[in-house]
Amino acid sequence: MPTPRLRFQLNTIKDGDTLIASPIGPSKDQSSGQIEAIRLYGIDCPELAQHPYGKLARQRIQALLAPYRSFEVVSVDRDTHDRLVAELWVADGCINTQLLAEGYAVAYVRHLKEPYRQRYLAAEAVARKARLNFWSQTELEPPWEYRRRNPRRVG
Repeated sequence: MPTPRLRFQLNTIKDGDTLIASPIGPSKDQSSGQIEAIRLYGIDCPELAQHPYGKLARQRIQALLAPYRSFEVVSVDRDTHDRLVAELWVADGCINTQLLAEGYAVAYVRHLKEPYRQRYLAAEAVARKARLNFWSQTELEPPWEYRRRNPRRVG
């Protein structure tokens, strides 16, 4: 059985792969009306502090969503921060794979599962081959390595 698509309206873009949105429309899954933190499935965008690629990734997702009043999500999971982990869809297609194909995100291989894996890796391969955005650097540091080296300080 296919996963149903849920409709949301954008509230805020936190970074290239995380946003805050409000559910739209009558659905028992969306009846609470509470806002959701949504983490884009299968991708990892550079951190905002990874200049200039983190800010460019946030600007790109903002530009991709700007023409639309709403978007659809296909829920994949919930993460340890209780964010909805999902694919974002608009009339032009999947935002997750578009960010990969344009080099604004890296495939989060350790979290990729079927039936998504091949489609995501193929999208990333387009950007790698063309050396687009993140892939244009001579010394690449994946976002997960950057976070490991620069842990957030709490308090």
